[in-house]
Amino acid sequence: MTVCLGIDQSYSGLAMVAYDSTDERRYSYLHAFSADRYVTQSDRLDAVQLQVGLNVEDIKTMFGRVDVVAMEGYAAGAKFGRELAGELGGAVKLALLDVLNKPASYPLIIAPTKLKKYVTGRGTAAKAEMLLAVYKKWGVTYTDDNLADAYGLARAANTWFTRSGTKAELETLKDLKRFKDETHLV
Repeated sequence: MTVCLGIDQSYSGLAMVAYDSTDERRYSYLHAFSADRYVTQSDRLDAVQLQVGLNVEDIKTMFGRVDVVAMEGYAAGAKFGRELAGELGGAVKLALLDVLNKPASYPLIIAPTKLKKYVTGRGTAAKAEMLLAVYKKWGVTYTDDNLADAYGLARAANTWFTRSGTKAELETLKDLKRFKDETHLV
């Protein structure tokens, strides 16, 4: 049994999907953290960190543990909101450190293009294409693209962690590691 957690972090739709590879059981969570609900950005980040920690604790209770986490990486070419995205990613990572043991608390960071290639077979895909590809590849239906991405991240984490998947999937994920000098997939 491998329990994997995929996190697609954004303020408008922070999505988390836990996936158990043994029985294909999953748990999905989606929450928005709109700026107008908080007095300061610090309050907003605190809410994110607290909520992510609570969700991970719930997942550990439901599934017994979390073996590996994958987060979507930052969009390298983004011109706006990079600082806010970095703060959000930091809050999520701090929550993981608070509630998971090492090395599970160190997430795999999967670039958006790598995630799209893993799910669709190509490095570019529109949101609707990702929703359709998740359904076609795994028979799982989501109406929210953030949840579909989080599910794809959880499945990618499972492929990486168990070293099982198609040759193309393993090739797409081969360079990933959770921390410096990790040699999980060689």
